[in-house]
Amino acid sequence: MGELGPGDSIGTGLAAVLSGAKTYIGLDAIPFSARADLLDIFQDLVRMFCNREAIPNEREFPGVRPKLQSYLFPHHLVDCSNLTLLHAQIREELKKGLNRGELITYRAPWDSFSAITPESLDLIFSQAVLEHVDRLSDTYEAMFAWLKPGGYASHTIDFTAHYLSPVWNGHWAYTPQQWHLVRGRREFLLNRKPLSAHVASATKAGFKILLLTRDYDLSGLTPQCLSAEFRNLDSEDAKTRGCVLILIKPK
Repeated sequence: MGELGPGDSIGTGLAAVLSGAKTYIGLDAIPFSARADLLDIFQDLVRMFCNREAIPNEREFPGVRPKLQSYLFPHHLVDCSNLTLLHAQIREELKKGLNRGELITYRAPWDSFSAITPESLDLIFSQAVLEHVDRLSDTYEAMFAWLKPGGYASHTIDFTAHYLSPVWNGHWAYTPQQWHLVRGRREFLLNRKPLSAHVASATKAGFKILLLTRDYDLSGLTPQCLSAEFRNLDSEDAKTRGCVLILIKPK
């Protein structure tokens, strides 16, 4: 499995391998995880797996999507019988470095299709990452190339202004000139693309949509207050502050 933008922790990838994934590869624009204490993170995960602890729920992380029907430890999905062997192997790989292991790989920065072998992944996912990607169509095409036929892509996308406005859709009020000043020399910020742009890029790449759930918000700025570039947003795009998008690569 692969992850786009794990950020300052590859904890999800470590949990995936502990849960039965054969390999994990994380791709970042900037090497955030190189600065994290991954051994400490891993030890915490092993403890939680060994204790069969429940998944942190919406009371602990109210903003995390998608919401689950049950937050109990998934006993029926996770085989904990080989945790001791996996624990030792992953620990040794983390000590050697993230680019040398058989189970765990982390590459940053990445900027081409060659970052992952074509048709080698069963699943690729991201959590609040694709709203930051400038080359959106290229990224969906890369994911399509990396997945095996029948493979899945799962993405949670946040369309809000993040910290750039007091209202959720305030980033669409900036003119191109103002946005250029806001972004400055940052390597990435927000691409300001609405949901329809993601759907178009995904389907153009060849994906089929299995699930699309939207989080709506009717507050914020009215269309008249947005910049000319976004004033005529589709009515669905204009009220969608987030989504869960699950795709499949046809066989």
